[in-house]
Amino acid sequence: MNTTNPLILALPKGRVFEDFSPLLQETDFALRDDPKKSRKMLLDTYSEHLKVLIVRGWDIPTYITSGAAHLGVVGKDILMEKDEDEFIELLDLGLGKCRLSLAGQNSIISGSSRLKVATKYPKSAINYMGSLGIQAEIIYLNGSQEIAPVLGLSDAIIDLVDSGKTLKENGLKEIEVIANISTRLIANKASIKTRSNLMNEIIDSLKNAGN
Repeated sequence: MNTTNPLILALPKGRVFEDFSPLLQETDFALRDDPKKSRKMLLDTYSEHLKVLIVRGWDIPTYITSGAAHLGVVGKDILMEKDEDEFIELLDLGLGKCRLSLAGQNSIISGSSRLKVATKYPKSAINYMGSLGIQAEIIYLNGSQEIAPVLGLSDAIIDLVDSGKTLKENGLKEIEVIANISTRLIANKASIKTRSNLMNEIIDSLKNAGN
């Protein structure tokens, strides 16, 4: 890997970017390009050693594992669905806190051996339901999972929960918390060996931001 090229930090579009970018702007690695005014996906920063890549959150682990990007900011919920062989978690940024939970119209776990679960987290759903001795039939939905039990498409859902208001408005309740979720900083394993000094500088800057 050519260490003379800028290090690439992959950031997700949307809420996580809005939460994370103020931290970055307080460091020497602040964005020079304005993502709201530019259609560029690879943005310049005030450091010649760092560029920022803006992509979908679900794609960030792929960029990191391939080595196309060296650092990435992504939710733990996404990481739980991915193979961690080629990346490592460096830092819990403490942003975007919520929980991955099992929810339904009533307590359906007791006495059940097979359930239909609507989710966009199939790996987490199968692992969790399996730990309860329940075989999960996965109904993959990329959004609006809350309506699935109401319409009889599934027995339950596994999805991110923040306040629980959306569940309540759709006649569902949170049954079990599977995992507490927050935004993580991850790195390509090979890059840790070749770019450790710069990575540590970025991490220290982020830790000090806001203090």
